[in-house]
Amino acid sequence: MKIMLVDDEPLALQFLETQLHSIGDFKIVGAYHTSRGLMERIKEKKPELLFLDIKIGSVNGVELAASIQEEHPNLPIVFVTGYHEYAVQAFELNALDYIVKPIQKDRLRKTIHRLDTEVQKNASHAPIRINCMPTLQFLQNGETLPVQWRTSKAKEVFCYLLHHAEKPVRKDVLVEEFWEEKEPEKAFTQLYSTIYVIRKTLSASVPGLSLSSANQCYQLHLGDAEVDVMEWGNQLTKLPELTEHSLSSYQGLLRKYKGDYFSAEAYAWAESEQRQLRENWYKTATQVGLFLEEQNIVEDAISLYLRMQSDYPYIAHSYTRLMHVYDVSGVSGQVVNQYERLKQMLEEEFDIAPEAELVDWYESWRERHMQA
Repeated sequence: MKIMLVDDEPLALQFLETQLHSIGDFKIVGAYHTSRGLMERIKEKKPELLFLDIKIGSVNGVELAASIQEEHPNLPIVFVTGYHEYAVQAFELNALDYIVKPIQKDRLRKTIHRLDTEVQKNASHAPIRINCMPTLQFLQNGETLPVQWRTSKAKEVFCYLLHHAEKPVRKDVLVEEFWEEKEPEKAFTQLYSTIYVIRKTLSASVPGLSLSSANQCYQLHLGDAEVDVMEWGNQLTKLPELTEHSLSSYQGLLRKYKGDYFSAEAYAWAESEQRQLRENWYKTATQVGLFLEEQNIVEDAISLYLRMQSDYPYIAHSYTRLMHVYDVSGVSGQVVNQYERLKQMLEEEFDIAPEAELVDWYESWRERHMQA
């Protein structure tokens, strides 16, 4: 843990540092006896805990802490002083703790324990992230949540409700989608059992999500959860015109596309959305690839086209663009390789040959290359 100390008494500052080292493996990123330049030091050092004297010369530590919290609301502050009368002010400011000098080890341990408890509490309330590309996955603080589905049907119905998140889905629509072959009475019994399983699963593993029932409909509520496919689509619509300045935003968005929508689950009802998202990604990737070629950013163009080819090997575009980029780069062997791979793919998958225009280009290129 990175800790910063501020106290206008050098001996008290040294004593606090010694006590901290004696109870744990802490990294003191700064120990200052003046508040001058403290805001800049916090920005630079990025401490995870700040011990702050309540009175630093003529500076009021409580007022200073209020300013710090405006810019760094997540930085825990522990006030240190020789006087009790400032305790109320300190806790009104939502300080982590208030310690009176001389600081004892046991009292310091309680402060660190309180910080650990707060961190754990905040972590448990951190927003949930739901990934649907390429498979259903729940994450919190970057860690995968171990959500166990009792049945594959419960998981699929949940995914269907997630597909329509924050919108009511009629019960009869769910029955028709998932239990069409069953008699109506049995189908609705299956639906109610499945909804019960979903609710129990969410309550046990993802309590931030909830499922309500009203007017013969079910509705999935996301709370503050983030969904990758929604986030990706929103960011796509907000992209500015593709220029040198916005190129990194385009490339970043392309990288965020981790795979086709629910492709690992292969849900039939998701195919339309899956196809639309895939087309949007490929269209954007094609635009970025051509821009990279125009800007002569060859390595990035090759990397992008290779990903396009790997993810969607039955689309000819990536093969032809790689041929041109490798030609410009003087990598003749790869031009031949891409042409032969394209020929093989078209023959095996579609029983056709490359377009006449490409064949003419390639033959002309071979003639030039052989003459060289």
